[in-house]
Amino acid sequence: MNSLYPLLRLVSFSGLFALSICAGNIAAEDVGVPVIVNPGFESGWAGWVDGDSTGTGTAISDNANSGSKSAKLSEKASYVAQVVQVVSGTTYRLTAFVRGGGNLGVKVGSDIFFEQQDRKSSDWRQLTVNFNSADNTAITVFGGFAGKEVRFDDFALLVASNDDQAADSSVRFLSSRSGGYGLSPDLTPGQNFDLADWYLNTPGDVDGDSRSDRFSESDLAKGFNDPRYFYTGSDGGLVMRSTIGGAKTSKNTRFTRTELREMLRRGNGSITTRLDDGSPNKNNWVFSSAPPRSQLAAGAVDGTLEATLAVNHVTITGEAGQVGRVVIGQIHAHKDEPIRLYYRRLPGHARGSVYAAHEVSRGDDIYVDLIGSRSSAATDPVDGIALNEKFSYVIEAQGHQLSVRIIQNQKVRAEYSFDLTNSGYDVAKDYMYFKAGVYNQNNSGDPQDYVQATFYKLENKHRGYQ
Repeated sequence: MNSLYPLLRLVSFSGLFALSICAGNIAAEDVGVPVIVNPGFESGWAGWVDGDSTGTGTAISDNANSGSKSAKLSEKASYVAQVVQVVSGTTYRLTAFVRGGGNLGVKVGSDIFFEQQDRKSSDWRQLTVNFNSADNTAITVFGGFAGKEVRFDDFALLVASNDDQAADSSVRFLSSRSGGYGLSPDLTPGQNFDLADWYLNTPGDVDGDSRSDRFSESDLAKGFNDPRYFYTGSDGGLVMRSTIGGAKTSKNTRFTRTELREMLRRGNGSITTRLDDGSPNKNNWVFSSAPPRSQLAAGAVDGTLEATLAVNHVTITGEAGQVGRVVIGQIHAHKDEPIRLYYRRLPGHARGSVYAAHEVSRGDDIYVDLIGSRSSAATDPVDGIALNEKFSYVIEAQGHQLSVRIIQNQKVRAEYSFDLTNSGYDVAKDYMYFKAGVYNQNNSGDPQDYVQATFYKLENKHRGYQ
């Protein structure tokens, strides 16, 4: 995962934020030269928080830059961290030796300063982060996993020289206290989000082959962005935009999209995207209702897709049955779509509706209104969601049950569960993958008319997949 996601996870979910705030109450006059306890891990985890959500992602290694030990991180979202006392208003220089794909950083109040390994080398390399402690008397230093097994050794924190102070810089994050989501407007989408298990389609057609441009997991992790369709917004969110006119993913596709497609292989090119006969492989997942041999062949079993977003714009031109609608999340199978989640706002309405469609395998669609109505003649929903209003959705697949929830202001606004017992997805030759973004459901309007949404959270989880 060549991104800053594990560091954001550290701030948002691990409890280190509260830890650093408590540590910040230590009086500055009690602090002399900053001390990192056990900087080379010669005493194991002494002094460090061992951040590992999987149970297998962190270890003490015998492969060291100096001495005989180092910290090894090998799983998504794993990290090591330590609170260090400092003097307020002082510029510091943090260093560590890193081998593999990792991030070295420091959290100062609600700001994060970091340096990301820009190459995946088998050699040890010293990374450096310069920062100012501002009005804080304690900070949190950390190292994070970034897509490849990584080792950290020989942390050091010193008062910066004049040259270092001149070079002081920071990455700006919008903290939750200011209404942000721990995202930075200064970073690419692949640095703010873990996109190492997604690829992207946009309506662009750079090579002129009349098919939607596609960008791999590696492209996204390395920082791909496109100011037309896929970029970081001024509030740090991931903006996805799709015009009515543009290239489509295949000759059989009716609509354009700027949409992420789940790729469990995480850039491993030895695993194909899919098998043509519909059999599952390690890049895709299956329901736990599928035969045992299919579960063993798949990359994961069952799954949850959770997103927080705001729809910024919908189409306002075109046929009445198409105007204003966009798919913002879905599960796709080999041929069909177990669920598509729609947002729709009609012209002249202040608010939009949310509804879902379940496609029976080789069969018809079953529609369910969640908020408001999908009808082209619907009235303005009094409980609807306006453009630029943030909300979340959770799509959860487990066995024969497929549920969707709409959440806003920490309250469940709507929910529904489909019974898939007779839907035909419990067979040997079918596979699943999540999709998220903006799948424009209008091909009849002005070619420059568009749909757009900004995502603030995007998380996919599966059983048997890390």
